[in-house]
Parts: sequence; C-alpha cells; structure tokens
Amino acid sequence: MTFPTPSAKLALAAWLETHSDFRLPAQANNLPSALKELDTSPKTTSYSAQFALLKRYFNRTILGLLCASLLLGFMAVPPAFAINQSNQVNIFWLFIILLGFHALNFVVWFVTIMATMKQQTENKGMLLSLLIFLNKKISKHSHINTDVSTAYIHWQCPAHSNKWLVSSISHGAWGCYLLAGWVMTLLLLLTNQVNFVWETTLLSDDAFIQLTQALSIIPQWFGVSLPNQLDILASRVDLISQTATTRQHWANFLLASIFIYGVLPRVVFTIICLGMYHLKRATQPLSTQEKIIQNRYRQQESQSRNIVDADHHKRSASAISANGASDDSLTDSAFSQQWALFEWSQAKPDYLRSARSLSVLNNREEQDRFLASSSDEPVYILVNAEQSPDRGTRRFFSRASMTYPLLFLVIAGDENARFIEDWQRLARETRLHFTQIKQKD
Repeated sequence: MTFPTPSAKLALAAWLETHSDFRLPAQANNLPSALKELDTSPKTTSYSAQFALLKRYFNRTILGLLCASLLLGFMAVPPAFAINQSNQVNIFWLFIILLGFHALNFVVWFVTIMATMKQQTENKGMLLSLLIFLNKKISKHSHINTDVSTAYIHWQCPAHSNKWLVSSISHGAWGCYLLAGWVMTLLLLLTNQVNFVWETTLLSDDAFIQLTQALSIIPQWFGVSLPNQLDILASRVDLISQTATTRQHWANFLLASIFIYGVLPRVVFTIICLGMYHLKRATQPLSTQEKIIQNRYRQQESQSRNIVDADHHKRSASAISANGASDDSLTDSAFSQQWALFEWSQAKPDYLRSARSLSVLNNREEQDRFLASSSDEPVYILVNAEQSPDRGTRRFFSRASMTYPLLFLVIAGDENARFIEDWQRLARETRLHFTQIKQKD
C-alpha cells in the first residue's frame, strides 16, 4: 500500500484542521474523496507529498544508524585480536569486548521495560529524540510545512508505543553491530592462526572450566565441536603448545557464542518489538478530531436528516410547540459575550473575534468542564448545521440548559443546510433560545 495510507491521511487532516487554517472540502461525498484534498493542496508541494517525504527521511535516518552500527562492529574486532609475538589471544577478553557491553545493555533494557510496563509516559528517550531532532532539521532545510512536520512526528511516535519503537531501533542497531563483529571475527580466524589462551588471578582453574562449560550448553545443542576439559586446561597462558584441534574448538566456541548469545537474541527481540509497536499503533484509539471528520462524511454519505440514535419516546409536535423556546435573533452586543464552539472542525469564525471568551467543546473533557461551571450571563454555543446532532448532543444541551439560564443555541448555516431542522427541533425540546446565522467564508 502506498504511503500515506488512509489512516495516516486522516491523522494528518485532523492535525491540520486543529492547528492550521486547512479544512477538508465540506461538499465531498465521502471521506476518501475528501482526503484527496491533501494530494492537491497546496499546489507547490501537497501535504501528502510532504508527509511521504518526512517518512522517507525518517527511514533513511534509521538506515544510516544501522549502517553506522555495522561499521562500528567491523572496527571493534581487529583491536580485540591484537596478538603478541606468540600469536596468543585471550579468549575471555574477546568475550568482554564483543559481548560484555551487549549483555549490560540488554539487562538495562529489560529492567526498564519491566519498570515502565504499566506506565503511560510521553518520554521519547534519547535515541528517538535524536532521530526526531534530525528529522526536524532535515525537514526545515527541505522547506516542509511546520504543521506537517509536527503532525508526522505525532503520527509516527505516539506516546503509548514509543518504548517499542525505541526498543526495536536499539535492538536492530546492536544486532547490526554484533553481526558485523561476527563476520569480522570469522574473516580474521580464516586468515590468521592464533592460540586461544586464558589466565586468571582471582578465579581457580575449576571455576574457569565451569564457566566455559556453562557457556557451551546451548552451542552443544547445534552439534558444534567445542573445547572439552583437556582443551581448556591446555589453553592456560603458561602452556604455549596447542594443537590444531584445540584451536578449532576454541574458534567454534567463539563464533557460536557471539551468534547465539549476541546476534540471534537481538534479531528475535527486534522482530518482537516491531510487532508490539505496530500492534500498539493499530489499536490506538482515534483522536476527537479524527472522529469528528469521520462522522462528518459518514453523515453526508448516508444522506440522513434524522437524529442519530434518537430517543424512542419523542414528544408530540404540539408539545414541542408549547414548551419550546422562541426563535430569537442576535443583537450586535451578543458578539461581545461568552461564546463556545460545539464539535467545531472548521476555522474559528471572524465574527467572533470580539467575543469576551471563546472556548471549544470538541471532546468529553472540554464539555464536562463547561458543564461543571455556571454563569448568569448570556452564553452562546455555535453549532454547524451540516453536522447532525445525536443522542449525546441532546444529553449535553439538556444538562447545559439547566446549568446556564441564559444559554443560546446559534446554528451556523444557510436555509439549505442539511440538518438545520434537527438542530431547531433539539433547541425546542431542550427549551433553549436559538437563532440562525449564515456561515461566512
């Protein structure tokens, strides 16, 4: 599937509608046709093209990180194989150089994952923050819209899946480093004859033998010829003579250990973390603005003029007429009062610039805060007549009419607006003063 995908386009459109003057066309028949506006606007370089370009930059940055890890792996092995005149190499010093820091990093990662398993944090970590910083710098020099760049980072790095993205990048980088080290070790062993030796001051010979045999357990499952007890004893640093078989056993032990304890775990955990990252992304709930956009075009597609999920026990038309509020008109002083935009996805109207306060009621939290306060002064709520009120909308205005005694419902739209009659009916049923105002471009 070509990028950006429909879900990525929806996220981009929601971010742009919330943080910029961009709006999807209201006359589109369905959501896919509306999202095509991202492919043509602006004319110089479309939002979709900029979004796809940022995706390529992000992928190339990660690829560059993996290539750098490969290069470091190739460079780290030759110094570890620095041999003296007797061609002796300390086997466990090689293990410390090639696998020591890998094991330490693995332990730190595992402890961190377990400690933050139940935490919801927006911390992106040093590695991901570096990638985002590089992505921002590249996008800035590429003349990419700032809102598009921010929308991409918000889409690519959602808070609840950041740790899995960081983990997959970290495991991948370490996997490349260890794979390059394994290949370089193989090349050096193919082109050099070395004697593997060991020496210790604090450990006894028996302890050294037991440690070697413990590390040999898993490689033995694959039928690899490994050092036996005689090979280990014959490799003591003060015993120079070493047979070809002993050297080959130590070489097999070294290569098998690097691959089994280093490369293989990193590959497996890279795949697991990538799977977790994509699973978290797939199960991420839509934002409020994304839901508003979906509902907007779902309603247009259904061509329904009825209230969604309407109550089954409606009052009669005579009851509505008797109890409903009158259709009032706005005075000039009304535009300087307190205003609120209910589930508003368009640009803030210019005629509300003089409003004393202007709040947005686009999600449950904002609506609950609005209902939690009260005022004896006139309060005006602007709604879009192109969007249908549903049962949740009815519930909100029923509660709001009891909290705000001077609450006015202002319906934005002309006489041909799709759901204007539904909003008027809702205002009468909830005993709200209402009026209509034409949308201004």
